[in-house]
Amino acid sequence: MPTFNQLFFNLLLPAIVCGGIYAVVVYLRGRDPEKTYLLWLTTVALGIGYIIGYLGIEKQPTFPPREGIHWLFYFALFALLSSTYWNSSRWQRLVSQIIYSVALPRILLNPYFQHTWGTVEGIIWWVGLSAGIFIFWNIVEQSFSAIPSQAATPFVYFGLSGGTALIIALSGSLRIAQHAGILTALFAVIWILTLVLQRNKKTDPNSKQHVFSTNVSPIIMFLFIGIWLNGYFYAEVPSASVILLAVSPFLAQVGQIQTIQKLENRKSIFVQVGLIALCVSIAVIIAVVRSGFFGGDAY
Repeated sequence: MPTFNQLFFNLLLPAIVCGGIYAVVVYLRGRDPEKTYLLWLTTVALGIGYIIGYLGIEKQPTFPPREGIHWLFYFALFALLSSTYWNSSRWQRLVSQIIYSVALPRILLNPYFQHTWGTVEGIIWWVGLSAGIFIFWNIVEQSFSAIPSQAATPFVYFGLSGGTALIIALSGSLRIAQHAGILTALFAVIWILTLVLQRNKKTDPNSKQHVFSTNVSPIIMFLFIGIWLNGYFYAEVPSASVILLAVSPFLAQVGQIQTIQKLENRKSIFVQVGLIALCVSIAVIIAVVRSGFFGGDAY
């Protein structure tokens, strides 16, 4: 059972810091909506919040990293650095996406490349994972604008991170699950603050002013991919669950279907979020069945 100190430093303190920074972003943008560069501070809120939670769990960064989970601290730093130039040039962003997509699996899965996979098998895994990471990254960026609601977007990633934490915990790694739990707390506080601040300011909840800009995508990509790869390769997370989690944000694109567009705005959002939630729920159910949680034999 987690102690109060563990809950405070692993979840509450990261959420408080993240929420404080995000509240400042909303306040400053409320005074001048044209200052879109302030959206970078949302990345700072997530990045610093995660780093605080990481230190709460792991106590200190390890250099050089000895385990896959140790890389998450440095991934957060890379993401913060990348977000500073992410909106400056489309080509610069594309090149960075390709480089990071190729480098990330090679760095994180170095023991597999050195001791488990042969040359051909390693190349196949490397190419497949790099392509998957690149695709997921673009899905994330598109999801920010696909859902026509400010509060729905952080809610989607709150559900995605919560599902990830539950699946990894069911798969036998509470340590990795705690890192997903940090993300759950961060997205939860952003979602709640977005709802509260919208009501207090009496703004349109369906405003086109998005909570996340594209420069938030590096922190989401680095941390989710880092946690999923750790869960799959260093724990026993079912591959089907990981795939369903990764593709779930893509279901936000159903809002582009003409039939869905004809619905009222709230109904359209409900369909989008509902399909994503269904996908995450199926991923959780698969993990529950695989874990033998209800007394059956795990397989």
